[in-house]
Amino acid sequence: GKYLKHPVVLKEGARVLDVGCGFGNNLLPFLVRGYKCSGTEVTSVMAKQTQEILAQRGFSADIHFGLNRKLPFKDETFDLLLSINVIHYEASLENVTAAFSEYRRVLAKGGKLLLLTVGPKHAILKEAKIVKPNVYEIHNYDFRDGSCFFGFDKKSFLKECLEKDFVKVETGRVKESLMKVDLDFLIAVGER
Repeated sequence: GKYLKHPVVLKEGARVLDVGCGFGNNLLPFLVRGYKCSGTEVTSVMAKQTQEILAQRGFSADIHFGLNRKLPFKDETFDLLLSINVIHYEASLENVTAAFSEYRRVLAKGGKLLLLTVGPKHAILKEAKIVKPNVYEIHNYDFRDGSCFFGFDKKSFLKECLEKDFVKVETGRVKESLMKVDLDFLIAVGER
């Protein structure tokens, strides 16, 4: 859309990485367009299952075990890195900062980051216990109860953290209600 000063434009044959790719759904628009896609998941079993699911749908993608702070790829490999609702699983600012540095490492010069994370008014944080600044222990939500999330309380804080590793950082916020549940997300793009 026209909402970015610095739009994400991929050249033919671009390489895309989805960190925490789940079952590969976020990769589908890129696979359909012929981009070379890779992904990571938090277990080898899940990574293999995702690769099989994509193959059953007629797509070839390179899916591996990998974490925000330890990606199994060479330096400067990707033109676009997607981090969709995974960075908040890092339970400290130090871990988030290390993850952003790792994202930068695997992006090629001029490569783009597209990040989405839980915003300060998201329903998952409503009953969460604040453990320390920006760290929340999840309660009364779902299977993640008892786990800790790192939450950015402001767009400006997310931007400040990203600007240590990226340029042309832009941030935004999306709020919506889904089946009477309030969802709040912070969005950011940046360039290596």
